[in-house]
Amino acid sequence: MTQNTSILLIVVTFTLIIVVLLLINNRKESASRQMTAILKPYILDEIKAVIVPDGIGGLLEIEHLILMEQGLLLVETYPMSGNMFGAETIDKWTQLLDGRSYKFANPLRHIRTSRQALMILAPNIPIFCRVVFNADSIFPKGKPEEVSVLSSLSDDLLKIQSSSLKLDKSSEVWQRIMRIARKDGQAVQRDGEV
Repeated sequence: MTQNTSILLIVVTFTLIIVVLLLINNRKESASRQMTAILKPYILDEIKAVIVPDGIGGLLEIEHLILMEQGLLLVETYPMSGNMFGAETIDKWTQLLDGRSYKFANPLRHIRTSRQALMILAPNIPIFCRVVFNADSIFPKGKPEEVSVLSSLSDDLLKIQSSSLKLDKSSEVWQRIMRIARKDGQAVQRDGEV
């Protein structure tokens, strides 16, 4: 192999790696943009990656908390593809991808723990939960009620919106949560205030 061929091979390999990484990044950004577009009509206010008391002396992180007219919406995303198998009461769910099986913790456990913690901070306010998987995730044996794939999220949120319950005190409760919540170890800043 000549030196020019070796250099060409290195350049081609490096270019392919860059292209694959860009495609993966664009796919993630595309899913994020889709989710933002789907959620936008429901959002009165929102916060991401916030820490709240868990109600039993500890703390827990909430990925995405949204104030809606109907109450609060907790969203946890799972950027996973392939066939998913899981149910509300099963501890470990399974992802089948390219003929391989991967186990992961039941995502409903964390989001329901988050709901319980928020119920202490926001009594009498409905708290809805959505665990959202990639659009190319498939649940061949069915998916639990609080689970969505990106392609079904819009329809699943319509069920929440159709409850037509409008809450007068939800913004008051939201302010209470923002006073207690922490982001990056600091009090949540809203409109230039701490």
